[in-house]
Amino acid sequence: MSEQFSVTQEAINRLYEQLKKEAESGGYHLNSDVEFTKELVRGLLINEKRYGYRACPCRLASGNKNDDLDIICPCDYRDLDLTDFDTCY
Repeated sequence: MSEQFSVTQEAINRLYEQLKKEAESGGYHLNSDVEFTKELVRGLLINEKRYGYRACPCRLASGNKNDDLDIICPCDYRDLDLTDFDTCY
């Protein structure tokens, strides 16, 4: 991975805790596999550095924020995925 897009474990842990609090305050829960979830958080931080916004790492971002508004975490597909798969894609 390019040094330009690397993120520290401290940054990952900090955002993980923030997202966990936000999710739970909204009635959601993060995946109980903490290491898996932190890899997704790493992807959010990398996308934030790459594009300037936290595009969902599970979807392909165009790099144009206006085109990607639907995939900025939490993305527009979250609730549908939860209904269909009991988890966010």
